[in-house]
Amino acid sequence: MSSVITPPPQPTNDARLGRALFYVHKQLAAINEPVVKAKLGQLSAAADAMDFAVRLRGFGAGLSADMAIEFATLAGIGSHRLQHEVLPTLKRADLVDYSWGVDGRLASIEEFVGLSGRVIDQALRVLSEYNPTELEQAVLHSTEIASWAPLTRSQHADQISRRGYVDEVADAALALTLASGINCKVLSAALGEDVVYNPNVWGGGAQAVDIAGFLRSLPSGERDSLLGMCELASARPGLALNSYGAFDSSILKSARKVGLLQAVTVKSSAAGASPQTYVFSPIQESQDDRLLTTEALHQRKLFVAHILYGHEKAATSMGRIQSPTVLVNALVNRGSVGPATNISTDYHLLEAHGIVSVRSGSGGRAYLDAVKTEIIEGGLAWLQASQSADSGVRGSLEPLRPPSNWKTPEADRAEIGDQREADEITGAAILKLREARQEAQRAARFDF
Repeated sequence: MSSVITPPPQPTNDARLGRALFYVHKQLAAINEPVVKAKLGQLSAAADAMDFAVRLRGFGAGLSADMAIEFATLAGIGSHRLQHEVLPTLKRADLVDYSWGVDGRLASIEEFVGLSGRVIDQALRVLSEYNPTELEQAVLHSTEIASWAPLTRSQHADQISRRGYVDEVADAALALTLASGINCKVLSAALGEDVVYNPNVWGGGAQAVDIAGFLRSLPSGERDSLLGMCELASARPGLALNSYGAFDSSILKSARKVGLLQAVTVKSSAAGASPQTYVFSPIQESQDDRLLTTEALHQRKLFVAHILYGHEKAATSMGRIQSPTVLVNALVNRGSVGPATNISTDYHLLEAHGIVSVRSGSGGRAYLDAVKTEIIEGGLAWLQASQSADSGVRGSLEPLRPPSNWKTPEADRAEIGDQREADEITGAAILKLREARQEAQRAARFDF
């Protein structure tokens, strides 16, 4: 018997703001205006530190000082900043511990990323160490609000104000998210006002306008109740529809119709079986709430894109992936696959994010070792979803192609054009990372 869940109160300052920090981080690379960058300076610094920390996660005792230095380089953090800013901050936030050698170089490092809590919780601890301005804190709230509900500009600003910020700060924060591209807006002729939404979640303005129009048509009390419903779907994805019995059924149905909530129905082929409907939030990142890592879906996209690349584009003579699910299942169960020549060259981005590591073999061939098993297992689930339930044979991989806002490695390379010097520098950094890991493994074998 399903229990009815009481809608939660509106959030004021919780771990989802940690996820908003990563939204800001993803957008920073596209910001060219120096004033905008300066106003987001502490958010940027905290996000850089967390980007570096997440790359370290999963290596455990195999993490060496040299590996950490190379991961910092791949995260865009120089040695001076690493020593005097990033590492001390992460240590105060209980994400790492480390020691220096007599020569002034990093001698050892231990990471606790995801051990004392989810990464989105740890991100807030790191952010607090950077002492963000009131405006920057309001920017995080604006980013988070736009993630779980497209609202008209005035309603969005009102939601920020209701979290404890004066109207001037709320308006400035919203303007800053729009100027930086963290949030987007689209003019609704029907509403006579801009609609604000997070493009990472909602993707397009048309849907956002429809949803904002629906929300505006509701009385204030019902609107707040519906936003609480959205929070419930985000915090508890996959609840059965009858768990929403505390909400007005007509409002719930309308929310499903405009896409504010998503419902899926499972039917069994067994005679007499009843279908069951489950409710989800369109916020994909809500799945992070049950994971230790954050941005997990983005890392899964990265992982799946690489596996599909190895299946579709890799040279047959050099180790093409014949069955993605078989290979990834072996990677999950055995912790390693290979050897193959393509492994040495085709998985740089996965290495740079610490999802896998590449171990050199003989004759130019290499092995692919699992590091972040949580991401790999999630990628396997996506790949398994492509299997044909009727025939039991591998179905089309077309549905697994990354979304339009995610580029495959080959598409990305084609669009970037000629940047051989930068490619060589990045490639050299990856090789140094491999060398550091191999040295750490050799040292571990004699550490008795």
